[in-house]
Amino acid sequence: MTHSGCGGESDANMVERKLPANVDVGALGQAILEAAHGARIGVTVTLVDGPRPRCVYINEAAAEILGWPVEALLERDPLSHIVAEDAGRIQERFARRSAGELGERSYELTVLRRDGGRAVIEVSASSAMLEGHPVVFALVVDVTARVEAERARRRTEAQFRDVMEIAPEPFGIIREGKFVFANAAYAKVLGFAKAEDLYGFPVTCRLDPGEADTVRSREKFILEGGRLAPMIYHARRVDGTIVELESSSGPCDFEGQPAVITMVRDASARKALEAQLVQADRLAAIGTMAAGVAHEINNPLAYLMLNLDWIARKLAEGARDPASVDALIELLREAHRGAERVATIVRELRAFSRADGETRRRVDLAVVARSAIKIAGHEIRHRARVSTSFEAAGPVWANESRLEQVVLNLLLNAAHAMPETRVASNEIRVQVRPDGDDSAVLEVADNGEGIPQEILSRIFDPFFTTKPRGVGMGLGLSICHGIVTALGGRITVHSAPGEGTTFRVALPTTDRESIEAEAPPSQAPPSGQRPRARVLVVDDEISIAHTLRELLGANHDVTATTNVRDAVAAVQAGGDFDVIFCDLMMPGKSGIELYEELLARVPALAKRVVFMTGGAFTARAAEFLTTIGNRRIEKPFSLGLIERIVREMAALKSGVE
Repeated sequence: MTHSGCGGESDANMVERKLPANVDVGALGQAILEAAHGARIGVTVTLVDGPRPRCVYINEAAAEILGWPVEALLERDPLSHIVAEDAGRIQERFARRSAGELGERSYELTVLRRDGGRAVIEVSASSAMLEGHPVVFALVVDVTARVEAERARRRTEAQFRDVMEIAPEPFGIIREGKFVFANAAYAKVLGFAKAEDLYGFPVTCRLDPGEADTVRSREKFILEGGRLAPMIYHARRVDGTIVELESSSGPCDFEGQPAVITMVRDASARKALEAQLVQADRLAAIGTMAAGVAHEINNPLAYLMLNLDWIARKLAEGARDPASVDALIELLREAHRGAERVATIVRELRAFSRADGETRRRVDLAVVARSAIKIAGHEIRHRARVSTSFEAAGPVWANESRLEQVVLNLLLNAAHAMPETRVASNEIRVQVRPDGDDSAVLEVADNGEGIPQEILSRIFDPFFTTKPRGVGMGLGLSICHGIVTALGGRITVHSAPGEGTTFRVALPTTDRESIEAEAPPSQAPPSGQRPRARVLVVDDEISIAHTLRELLGANHDVTATTNVRDAVAAVQAGGDFDVIFCDLMMPGKSGIELYEELLARVPALAKRVVFMTGGAFTARAAEFLTTIGNRRIEKPFSLGLIERIVREMAALKSGVE
């Protein structure tokens, strides 16, 4: 230990007045100095009664902290080691000490080391008398690392603020249930004008009580080191509207205190985007098969038109030769079968492209598989043959069009997995079978080249594809996975190079009854027992309106019109119709407006409207159909269906009356 002119006895004098008389002050002072040396705490004693302060004692620890030899420090002005920005402040402190003012006992300053570096020291000073002279006794600790860490933290926080402010995603920091930081995006999603409006704002005050309790529990759990999955909650914006937000949170240190950082996303917008992707994938699949659909429709249309042409030529001959009537009837039957084939194809495509992904009912996997095979037939037949094995399996509770999309994607995926150079040996195997008492399984397998193990785990990832650029977006299998999972099922894959690929879809079976199940058609009474009904037909397609008038006119009193204005006039003229067949979408006033006008004028008659639709209707029309209880039939329809509806509606009216 090094000192200059002030040994242990003088050190003891500095604390003598605070100790009992029986304490060996010199020994105590020496012990304190040795303890400070062992703890690497610097000790300095500085005279302050002269024109300039002068250091009279400094230990090795202080010299090491200051970066100068002990001898140099004892010879130099103590203020010369202090940086210019701190020197004036420290000189003023010494002056106040000399005048008897105590001032602050602890402070920080920056010193220049001999090697040109800087060190930040924390000084704890105390005034004393040494041999009749006022001195400052100081303990010196190097706090450079701590100060640099604090400065780095502040820089990081400043950078964090800058980055978060321009981030498009909403970010916020929460402490004790309140926002201490939020970016502009967070303010916007909650409807505030600026982020500062959120500061001090309780996070839970705009949540449902149940969700508010959950958020408080989550904050406590996260601060205790827990990890939680994202949470979806409903927040009330400033304008009163409700927004669905998905929140991901984790612990952080903000402004030196523990806090929770949270990022939110508008879950409503994400769900809408996901629905658009699913629909886009479905439409893309339909586009891929457009040529095949045209082929399937054109074949029956060809012989339907030829048969009709031939019938037109032979009608005159049939009037002269009754024997040829049978041949004409057979030609008509063939034409009818062709029209039914076209109608079936259109129905399948319409069901597949429909966006009613939330409507579920009892679905037979085998029926869905057969329909998907038909739709994909033209695309597959030039690549592979399809073999099927359908065992009796329980129905699943699903949306038929969504499930058909899954099967179609798997079929097309299998077709594209096999080389076109070996069409004769390429095979796609489709199997439906039960799996225990509570599950049904669909398998689509191919004998293609298989999938390498290194990419097998990624095939359900969005936008991952092994196809060439421009061939698919890599969404098909990802969407299949999402649809099956949403239905409570699982989709798995087994594949190896050279062994082909098998996709397995397992879905829980159900004993629920379908709400949409229709009652079996009633038996038609003999023609002599059929009551005549009053029928109004409204359809802007002249041929449909006139044909229905001619076909129904033999047994019923039929009024046909092509616009809503004439239909209203027929009602006002005293038309108490048993049933009104009305096209849903028409130019000018639509079937919706006719219904609303009837509801205002003759409510009982509005209930007798049966809507006819070709399947393409607006969002307003779709919503309208779900809010009323009226029947709906899709074009094309058969005469038998129309006649049955007339009988049922007439009987219903008679029963009511």
